[in-house]
Amino acid sequence: MLWPSARLRRPRDVAIQERIAAARGHAPESEAWLGLLEAALAETEDGGVSKTSPRLAAERPVKAPLLARATVMIDDGAADGWVRRLVALAGVVNGNGGEIDATALLEAALCQDDARVDALGAAVGGGASPQAFRVVGQMAALPLLQACGRALAAELPTSWWEGYCPLCGAWPVVAEYTGLERQRRLRCGRCGSGWAIPTLRCVFCDETGHEQLGLLTLEGGDQTRKVEVCKTCKGYLKAVNTVRPLAPWAILLDDLMTVHLDVAALERGFERPATPAYALDARLESA
Repeated sequence: MLWPSARLRRPRDVAIQERIAAARGHAPESEAWLGLLEAALAETEDGGVSKTSPRLAAERPVKAPLLARATVMIDDGAADGWVRRLVALAGVVNGNGGEIDATALLEAALCQDDARVDALGAAVGGGASPQAFRVVGQMAALPLLQACGRALAAELPTSWWEGYCPLCGAWPVVAEYTGLERQRRLRCGRCGSGWAIPTLRCVFCDETGHEQLGLLTLEGGDQTRKVEVCKTCKGYLKAVNTVRPLAPWAILLDDLMTVHLDVAALERGFERPATPAYALDARLESA
């Protein structure tokens, strides 16, 4: 049973409910991950941890995302309750585990600092595997990041030529080609931000040679979906032709629903980057 606590809510948005139900039917083996995402999306709607006011740094390095060196204000009590409920839902810590530093976990996950997340998991103990604890950290930070995405949408640069997210520094989950012009627009699965980037360019290594860039298309599959690949860095990115951009909450669900594209890319020797794109060095403070 994935809902051990009545305090964990399901999203009220009918569209989210329907998409999650479809994902459960499509990939029942991902039920545990879907349970965490469902809880995170419910928390995003009106939870205490998603009520934040990010304060941008007075100075940021060149090509730095908005949240680089930023201070993100949170309610410590809400953050602590949310993280504890999510950890209980995930079942990654048994009865012998220690106390969880919720604020530290949220800050490390916000910054994509896997080493800090691993250290926090090891300190808690109680049988938490590093990979499972990283997933919990990512889902715990999702409401916070989506809130930052909404709060800072107007602050995003009008032009952004980097492959990583202009707000949170993550690698994109998907490239969208929308409208009649089919402009290439990258989307972040963490904060939901989107940014335009030239078509003939690898988002991971900046390769622009057309002979090094290609597309994988599955025979008999959905012809609106492809996989962009780079022979130089061996990276890949899913791509979709769509009438309108995906809602921020739908990006990770869509990623799960297209695992067959990941399999096709992996079988051909391509992979997603193993390391984060940008070290944010952001901080959380009590509101």
